[in-house]
Amino acid sequence: MTVTQAETMSARSAAPAFGRRLEELDWWRSCSVRVVDPAPELSGVVRTFLDDLTAAFVRGGHRVVPRGENETRLDVVLVGVSVPDGPGPLADRIVEEPTPLMLKLRKEQGRQGVVGRLVAVAEVPERLSGMSHPEVVRAARILMARVGVFTVVFISPGALPGEVAEATLCTMEGGHPTETEHVAQGICDRLVAAACAHEVAGRHDVVPDAIGADAWAAARTPRSLAVAGTRMGDLGLLPAPHAMRDFVSPRLSRTYAMYLNLQGFSEGMLFAFDPDLDALVVTASGRWGVDKRDLSDGDLVAVDHRLNQGRLRVLAPEGMQPMAPSVEAWEVCALFEAAPTVRVGRNAAGHWEWDPNGTHEVPAIRAGLHAHVGVSHADSTLIESIPPDRDRYPYGFGCGTDLMIDVARSTLAASRALHDPADTRHYVRWPMLYHGEMALELWGPGLPEEPLRGLLDLFDPQVLGAVRFHPDHIDQPC
Repeated sequence: MTVTQAETMSARSAAPAFGRRLEELDWWRSCSVRVVDPAPELSGVVRTFLDDLTAAFVRGGHRVVPRGENETRLDVVLVGVSVPDGPGPLADRIVEEPTPLMLKLRKEQGRQGVVGRLVAVAEVPERLSGMSHPEVVRAARILMARVGVFTVVFISPGALPGEVAEATLCTMEGGHPTETEHVAQGICDRLVAAACAHEVAGRHDVVPDAIGADAWAAARTPRSLAVAGTRMGDLGLLPAPHAMRDFVSPRLSRTYAMYLNLQGFSEGMLFAFDPDLDALVVTASGRWGVDKRDLSDGDLVAVDHRLNQGRLRVLAPEGMQPMAPSVEAWEVCALFEAAPTVRVGRNAAGHWEWDPNGTHEVPAIRAGLHAHVGVSHADSTLIESIPPDRDRYPYGFGCGTDLMIDVARSTLAASRALHDPADTRHYVRWPMLYHGEMALELWGPGLPEEPLRGLLDLFDPQVLGAVRFHPDHIDQPC
């Protein structure tokens, strides 16, 4: 028996750091898992870890689907991949596959079913827990792009044969928590949590000509979001978009564009409610390479904040075919749906402002942002900080999933600034586990006329500096 196997056999007797076992949570479900037969060149450490990981799934009540057996849905597929050793940095040693694994698997599955989460497992000598956040994120995204997966587990060998000293689970959003005790069990639980979250992004319907051309042209909110996006870029809250050609060869980049309609991605999101349009205006999906630091009207999408049985309604301006909304739009709509309402009216300059006797009733959330940064301090007198509920949601979920929507609603329900009339704060923030921040601006007296200006003043060290953030470090709690 290896050290890793001994550890994982006793893992169920060790209480998780968050106090509850995954199986006790109401969103947990049994998953179907397949392990692709390891290639001959894979190391013994990878083979042993895949065996231990498989055993952890079985102990947890999940079904491991044998090779050759058909399954209508595979929640997790594990594939061992090789990363050559060498003196160069990890990111530079990752070799490009001729065909992305996700396309290979799609061809093999054919009409038989779908794959939820394709996970590459790779042994590397580096301890990713000791690397900087930008280094880990870059290496993980390069492997994802060159191999063709959206989730990677890097394992680092220990001193004994077959021992795994640590394993780091990397996601496309930039999360990279590391397990160092009961390693296989910890990674198993994280993968199960991710598999329990169903994707909702993409479930939208376009309502043609829902907004008049003149009304869209006159709307102030798109212009305000463009100004805010530029300022976020200047502050370091938004990076440049990432093109697939930054990670892979031109040939593989064309493959992604042709077969997966994937040309790149951009991080972060901006949104604001427009009372004139009676619509939420959000940034478009990053898969189109939208530069959120330099937004045009075509990079913004109007949506109905009231979800229709989980589906989102895109409100197309007259004569326009809008892009798909940002993947976070579904959870943002859930926030607006769950918020209480307030009344607003126009001031003398024609801007909408909080007014208890105003003409329009709107969600109490005025605007907000999502940024892939870490926060080390926030002035509680100016902005409310809500800690993550790790008792019910111990691990992070991907944006655009039903469980991330649940997290958003649950977090909002805990906000005093939103629900307690005696609380005079107009701003709320919370960490999105492992990959960034969500921050809201609420309607209230004394706010700047432009949405997001007051919120960004808190992040701007030259103005209020009430929120200290770090693009190069995001906490990765176990």
